[in-house]
Amino acid sequence: MTSHTPLVKICGITDQKTARLVEHSGADFIGFIFAKSKRQLTPKKAKGIIEALETNIKTVGVFVDQERTEVEALAEAVGLDFVQLHGSESPEEVAKYRVPCIKALTLTSKEGVDKLKAYEPYCQYLLVDGAIPGAGEVFDWSWLKALNLQVPLLLAGGLNTQNITLARQLKGIDGFDVSSGVETDGIKDENKIISFIKQAKGRES
Repeated sequence: MTSHTPLVKICGITDQKTARLVEHSGADFIGFIFAKSKRQLTPKKAKGIIEALETNIKTVGVFVDQERTEVEALAEAVGLDFVQLHGSESPEEVAKYRVPCIKALTLTSKEGVDKLKAYEPYCQYLLVDGAIPGAGEVFDWSWLKALNLQVPLLLAGGLNTQNITLARQLKGIDGFDVSSGVETDGIKDENKIISFIKQAKGRES
């Protein structure tokens, strides 16, 4: 499944100024990390950022192996449109969620296709990440073209302003998820965010 214009998710947002830049630069999703991370946000701070958003950009919360009831309660309290699950949840566990899910999987070869497909019935989106999620490491993308999914597929892992144009040529990818790839010295970089979104959506050469 491939959409006409690729979707873009900018993740790891921690302040209102950057959130406003992301939404007005044309991103489709804005991501907030609630798992242990240097970009981790408190629910209170995330809610404040979300309430100040000025567009209909979709909000995503990133979780790693937290209790389903806890995730669902936080999603409702904060106002998340999606929860992105990076943990060890089985397809059966994801099926129980009462909020829209993006299931992230670490798959670096075509042997993982069946695993990916097992989650397909229970997710609004699937996401393929590198071996170490959040590390910004690129993996071999070549096997992804063999996928034939019925839900949109997002690509993460080492994407940046230098390789997004190449990634955009992949068949079967519906969107891109980036965090560290649009940072400079660990801080979100305004110029990189704008450039990444433009390139991902084919608005500049």
